[in-house]
Order: sequence, then structure tokens, then C-alpha cells
Amino acid sequence: ADILAENCKGTNRLCVLAALPHILDSSASGRNKYRDTLTAIQKRFRGSAFNFLWFEGSSQPDLEKEFDLTFGFPALVALSYDKQAYAVLRGSFQEKSVVSFLHAITSGRQSTTKMSNGIPKVVTMDPWDGLDGALPEEEFDLADIMGWDEKEEEKEGNDEL
Repeated sequence: ADILAENCKGTNRLCVLAALPHILDSSASGRNKYRDTLTAIQKRFRGSAFNFLWFEGSSQPDLEKEFDLTFGFPALVALSYDKQAYAVLRGSFQEKSVVSFLHAITSGRQSTTKMSNGIPKVVTMDPWDGLDGALPEEEFDLADIMGWDEKEEEKEGNDEL
């Protein structure tokens, strides 16, 4: 089932989607600080219409394109799934500014944008393991990097001076 539909569908429900920096950009401690900020905000809105979700920036291209998240991460979007409308936080990803943004949403002071292509497709991802990221190890041939041609060297032989 679609995670957005499961968590966001329903009358008077709003989803707060946080796009956090890639784990290689923020490390586990950095990501946990962002998640702690979200948890603090979530506690302030306990019992409200808001449901909070997060994802790693660049992992949901359709979602990011629909919300025009081109300014870097972290980023935050309030989504009305049923109305297919959203608003993007244009301030800093700090508890005070996010709380202010969400209050503006509920009071009608924050303008929203209708989704141009409907609810975007969400890519299923493996859950974060809570650890720092590791660069993928690539196998490479030194000859490729140095421009050596081993066959040519075999023909020429190894002449010593």
C-alpha cells in the first residue's frame, strides 16, 4: 500500500513531509538532530491533524519534483492529500520557524499550491539502519586510470636502462 495514502488520507488530515539531507552529507548524528527537531515539533502538535513523515533528500524524485524542492535539504512540506494541495516551508528548519509555519497552515494565513500532477509516486526504500553512511566501494583497474595498455607493454617488453 502507498505510504502517503496510509498516513495522509482522510478529511482534515495534513501530512508534514521532511526531506532530510543524505546520510553522507549529515552523518548519523546530524540526521538524528533533524529527527529530534521533528519529534519536538510533533509533540507540540500532538492530537492535531498533523502526521509527520521523513525521507532522505533525493530518494523521492517524483515527490521532490512535484513540490519543487530544488533548494537543498532539509526541506519541509505540509500536504493535504485529499485536497491535493501543499505548502513548502521557505524558512529555516528550526523548531520555532516550523511551528510558526504549521500554525499559519491551520489558520489559513499560509498560501497553498494545488498539485499539478496529482499525488506523486513514492519509491519504497529500505528503512534507515541508524548508522553513518559509507561510500560505495568501487573496484577499478589502475590501467584504466593511468591509461596503460598492458598488451602494448607486453609487445614492447620491459627494457631496463
